[in-house]
Amino acid sequence: MAKREQKKLAKGIYLCDGSVFFRQMVDGERKMRKAVLQGAQALDARGRPTKELKREYQNWALARQNDAHEAELRKGRVPTCRELKELYEKAAYAEQAKNGGTPHDRTISNTMKHWGYAVEGCRVGWDRPYTDVTTDRLEEWFVRMVEEGKERVSAWTYVSGVKSITARWTLRYYEKEGWGVKAIETPTIKNVKPGRYERLTDEARAGVKKWYEGLWDLADKRMWLAATMMLQFAMRNGDVVAATGDYFVERNGVTYLRYKPRKTERSSGRVVMWPIHKDIWKRIAEARKAISDAGKSGPLVPGASWVFVRLNRALRDAVPELAQKEKAMYELRKLRVDAEYRNFGAERASALSGDDIRTLSYFYADVADLAPAAVKAEDLI
Repeated sequence: MAKREQKKLAKGIYLCDGSVFFRQMVDGERKMRKAVLQGAQALDARGRPTKELKREYQNWALARQNDAHEAELRKGRVPTCRELKELYEKAAYAEQAKNGGTPHDRTISNTMKHWGYAVEGCRVGWDRPYTDVTTDRLEEWFVRMVEEGKERVSAWTYVSGVKSITARWTLRYYEKEGWGVKAIETPTIKNVKPGRYERLTDEARAGVKKWYEGLWDLADKRMWLAATMMLQFAMRNGDVVAATGDYFVERNGVTYLRYKPRKTERSSGRVVMWPIHKDIWKRIAEARKAISDAGKSGPLVPGASWVFVRLNRALRDAVPELAQKEKAMYELRKLRVDAEYRNFGAERASALSGDDIRTLSYFYADVADLAPAAVKAEDLI
């Protein structure tokens, strides 16, 4: 029998008798499979692997690496999708007690919510083994979401969110209870980083201001107060949900908003201390009185999560430019940080947002049009 001619095209990718194959060594055993993509879909005009072929190989290679763990998994019970959710919740609260509050309740809730999205999105039954949520199924779900009109960044947030349920710290808890669980591998998806922030148009900004002003006339002052915390103080909606009356402090006759953003408390640990305009503070006090008499330590916006659902819907309806924004309310935070950056500079914008300058200049401030007027260099140096 004539020996088949093989030509290596890239790592793990070979051309064999005119067909493209994948090859990988796993625990001393050679794994090989014919690629799904062949011909012009697999190789470009110069005979080089296409991006699509490389992506197919990466997903196949990840799956083969997972094969090496299957023997270990067999030593323990493989939970169903429902059982894994229950196991995670138990482990998360044990970890929280050990670490004095982390992971946060909201992190735990979001992890279980994203796992539910993944189980449904991958079209896997809750009573099926969690291993049915495969890399290939996650990739198919991502493609389907994009084809249905969801932004790539948002679709990737859904897909990548599944990793939290098998975060590194969870595996020890699962193993200790006799379950065989390994980290879930997500597909390789490129170009999913959000683009640089671009300021809303004049028309859209005017629409946002008109919409915000109208909130004060609503009977439910929670709507105005929740929007105010984002637009006036650039708070994240998650921080508004967690806020209490204790966030307001007085110093030398001036009322301040003082809090530690939850997103950065385990990294920079920065505290935001921001003065409140007397007119805004007067309305905040009036709104709080109308909302509840829960006292200083009570929630600032009772039922804030549902309030934000209503606000998101209302803002999308009011401002056409935000109609397709899944998180329309987050644009209020961006508008506020961008305005602070433009008018007073990066340091104040950073103090307001709690983010470092590098982060805010990419995600929250449009730095492309900051020069107030054209000048000559010789007039400056």
